Amino acid sequence: MAYVDTELGPTPKQIGQIQGTPTIKAFVPKKGNTMNEKAAIDYDQAREVDAFIRFATDRMPNYVKKIDGDEAMKKFDSNAKYWGLPRLLVFSNKTSTNSTLKALSAEYRRRIVIGELKPKSDRDTATRKYDGADPSRDLGIVSFPSALCIDIHGVRSIFENKEMTYRRLDTFVRRCAVAMPVFISAAEREKKQKEADKGNAYGASHGNEYKKDEL
Repeated sequence: MAYVDTELGPTPKQIGQIQGTPTIKAFVPKKGNTMNEKAAIDYDQAREVDAFIRFATDRMPNYVKKIDGDEAMKKFDSNAKYWGLPRLLVFSNKTSTNSTLKALSAEYRRRIVIGELKPKSDRDTATRKYDGADPSRDLGIVSFPSALCIDIHGVRSIFENKEMTYRRLDTFVRRCAVAMPVFISAAEREKKQKEADKGNAYGASHGNEYKKDEL
C-alpha cells in the first residue's frame, strides 16, 4: 500500500488521472502479461470496511489451481513434475478461494504449486489418484479444511485441526517450498547442472596436471 500527497506536486504517470481526492486505486497484474504490467482500477464503491475488503480480495492475484477431477489432478501433478516443484493440496470446505490462499499463492509462486479441492465430490474424485479411496482414510485427513504438502522427495506432511490463519499456513508452506523461485524446467536445470559439473571436473583435472608439471 502507498499514499500519494497530490498537494506536493504532479502525481506519477503510472497512477493515471485523478479527478478528486480522496481517490483510491488498485494496481492489478494484467492477465497473460509476462512483463508484470499493472492495470489501474478506480475504487468506486462504498467507503466502508466490508466494501474495501471485497474490492481488495476480489482483485488479488490468484495462482491456486482448481482441482475438480482426475484430469485436473493429472494436469496438476504434471505441472509440478515439469517444474520440479513440491505440491500443496488444500482440502477446502468453502466454495470460493479465500484471500489467505490467494496471498500465499502469490508469495510462493514458482516455489510450490498449490491446488484446491473445494466440494466433497471433487475431493473424493481427485484424491483417488493418490490412494484409491477416501482421503480421510488413506491420507490421514480427518477434518476439513486441511492441507497436504508433498515435497520434491515425495515426503508428505499434513496441516489440520488448526485455524487456517495466514501465519500458520505460511509457516507450513515455507517448510515445504523450495528456497528460490524456479524459472526453468526441472529437465533444463538438470542439464545445466551436469554441464557445470562437467566443467568443474575438467578444470580440476587440468589443474592437477598443471601442478604436476610444475613439480
